[in-house]
Amino acid sequence: RGCGNIAQTAAMSREQAETLLVKSATLAMQQVENGVRLLGVGELGIANTTPAAAIVSVMTDSDPECVVGIGANFPSDQLQHKVSVVRRAIDCNQPNADDGIDVLAKVGGFDLAGMTGLMLGAAAAGLPVVLDGFLSYASALVACQIAPQVHDYLIPSHFSAEKGARIALAQLKLEPYLQLEMRLGEGSGAAVAMHIVDAACAAYNEIGSLADSNIVLPV
Repeated sequence: RGCGNIAQTAAMSREQAETLLVKSATLAMQQVENGVRLLGVGELGIANTTPAAAIVSVMTDSDPECVVGIGANFPSDQLQHKVSVVRRAIDCNQPNADDGIDVLAKVGGFDLAGMTGLMLGAAAAGLPVVLDGFLSYASALVACQIAPQVHDYLIPSHFSAEKGARIALAQLKLEPYLQLEMRLGEGSGAAVAMHIVDAACAAYNEIGSLADSNIVLPV
């Protein structure tokens, strides 16, 4: 099976991937210096579930058939074509699952690399990151491969309706808090979950004890 031009030219260079990771990580750390205490990731784009599915397929050692979904507003009769595109991109570019940067460069996208870098920078600065949907799961898989410590800074928001979401989350060992059947991302799930994070922090830091309220329980 030959490699078409699309599969070959879609890959970014490793240098481009590394540059974007550094710039995105730097942006995250700058936000910490500006007083930001919680970051969220999301994306806005067309056809980007395809590279995300390719990343999840590679990073979880799953067949594209198990990961590729129809996405938003995607004709269901074109599903097998989408599966074949992902399979061919992986076969042609041969990304190394043990090298997250290689995976990003060969089958990822610039938006995915940007989110990955932001997670790396946030974790390096001790800042938690709220994930959004399927694409953020893919980026998180790469970030955790590059630096496993990133995992402790990831907060899942909603369970994406994308087919490969469960596989990606199982690999990440993360369970989203919200089950809203959301498909479109754009960071909306992360934004909603931030209120839950605020509430959790308020409960932990501000809730009074029984003793503080002069409440005595009967013996």
